Amino acid sequence: MTVDQILILGLLLGMLVVFAGDWFRVEIVALVGLATAVLLQLVPLDQAFSGLANPAVITVLEILLIVEVLKASRLLDGVGAMLSRLFRRPHRVALVLCMVGALLSTVMNNIGAFSLMLPIVFVLSRRHHIPQRLLVMPLSFATLMGGMCTVVGTPPNLLVSEALQKASGESFRFLDFLPTGLAISLVGLVLLVWWSQRILQSGQTEEDEESEPIGHRMVTEIVCPLAGREPVTLAHVEAMIDGTISSAVRGDRRLFPLKQETELVPGDRLLVEADDLALREAFAAGNLAPARTSAALSDQMQLQAAIMPYSILQGSVIANIGEFAERAIEVVGVSTQSPRLEGSLDDFRLSVGDILHLEGQPEALQQAVTNCGLVTVVATGGPIIARKQSFLTSAIFLAGLLAAAFGGIPPEIAYGMVLICYLVTGLLDLREALSRLNWPIILLLVAMLPLGEAVANTGAAATIAKALFAALPFASASLITFIMLALAVGITPFVNNATTAVVLAPIAIELSDKADLPPAMLLMAVAIGASCDFLTPFGHHNNVLAYALGPYRFREFFAVGWPVTLATLLVGTLTCLIVWG
Repeated sequence: MTVDQILILGLLLGMLVVFAGDWFRVEIVALVGLATAVLLQLVPLDQAFSGLANPAVITVLEILLIVEVLKASRLLDGVGAMLSRLFRRPHRVALVLCMVGALLSTVMNNIGAFSLMLPIVFVLSRRHHIPQRLLVMPLSFATLMGGMCTVVGTPPNLLVSEALQKASGESFRFLDFLPTGLAISLVGLVLLVWWSQRILQSGQTEEDEESEPIGHRMVTEIVCPLAGREPVTLAHVEAMIDGTISSAVRGDRRLFPLKQETELVPGDRLLVEADDLALREAFAAGNLAPARTSAALSDQMQLQAAIMPYSILQGSVIANIGEFAERAIEVVGVSTQSPRLEGSLDDFRLSVGDILHLEGQPEALQQAVTNCGLVTVVATGGPIIARKQSFLTSAIFLAGLLAAAFGGIPPEIAYGMVLICYLVTGLLDLREALSRLNWPIILLLVAMLPLGEAVANTGAAATIAKALFAALPFASASLITFIMLALAVGITPFVNNATTAVVLAPIAIELSDKADLPPAMLLMAVAIGASCDFLTPFGHHNNVLAYALGPYRFREFFAVGWPVTLATLLVGTLTCLIVWG
């Protein structure tokens, strides 16, 4: 191996370790890696920002903007109402949700499809008393499967298509992924729904089954007891709210240490984690009072909204959220899985999957949810806000989709035309949409693409392919295809699907040359494996969000995902051989 080959492989290996450790934001790691490669002259200076003009990056950017318009149109409200009327049993609801989610994911990125479907999940869960943990994880996995069906379904598909274009002069067409993705989805969805219902229901306790289908235990502040009441102990209040008291403040002084026999007096402010229903009953009985509530206005509404992976509030402290203060929105509480609760609610640091309990005027709440990258879980009270021209929105999007699928127009051009129509018709406020965009994924792609080209240009991909080919006991197409798919499956849970595709695509091309196999077959295997993230809650944004919203135990992802992963490996290998061999 040459010095350049050792340097680029060492750099990528170090980046993969940092990605897996989740010590820094992924886009920062990618940009630092790109800068290092430029300084080491592994990436030519004039190619450092070549990713900005890459069709894959442009298409992902366009899809993210289109998803913002679709969210504002509330396009799927009618779908949720229809599903609520037609389906009631948990396994049928789960199967239909997964099918709709997979279908959506064929024409947009996975997290966009997942976030559009979440409000429907919460509605069906609440109306039919289905624990949302039976629906959220299957939906997350289903959107990953659906993304395997078209070239725009997920970034790895676009990246391997770009790699094929450079290697052979011809890229994957819009529906070239369909035979493989559809076979995996049909087998995977049936297996997923059947198996997940068995595993997740058997993992439920009686307490879980009796709890409300929506929401987690809420962290909030209360005043206990009301003025004029006799002093009570901490243990008495915890029993009353079916929860725990994390801290207590009397005047300007924090009570410490807190013991079960600690007496509480009128005016004490308590940070509690408690069952929402028990809190409401205590408030209604006059035994306790909420410490945080907005002014009582006739048009006031309550709303629960989840923190998404691309939300600007991720990592923010509640007290520092200027958007809420400007719009007179009160954060009443937070549903979270965070084990650390101390100080006051204002000191709480938000993370993906946390659900904010908000109060305010309807228009202010809707604007804050949109600006902050949240997704509404439940909304009660206040007037209903009208949809934003959902028919026109869907008609324009469908026209662009058909042009890309059957008109021979490249996806970046077809989706660009959709955005132009949205701008002309006033459906898209470009400045506002760009401010809410998921920039980390864009920056990740821009930085990783030149690094992937460096793997090929330095000869590192050819060296790895030669070593891998020499190590094989026999050079059959089925074995090589399975190995490439398995490599991608093994890497993607610990980094991200785009990085997996960028790193493995040049190796797949070189290996196909050594083994005299079609490069499209091995690149298809890489794309499938990069999207096959069914084993951990941290490998993909969808799974991170699902883990928090379920809620789930870490091991439940592996318990539900291993049969789906095995089925994907077998069906994916077989269909790649049949279609592309």
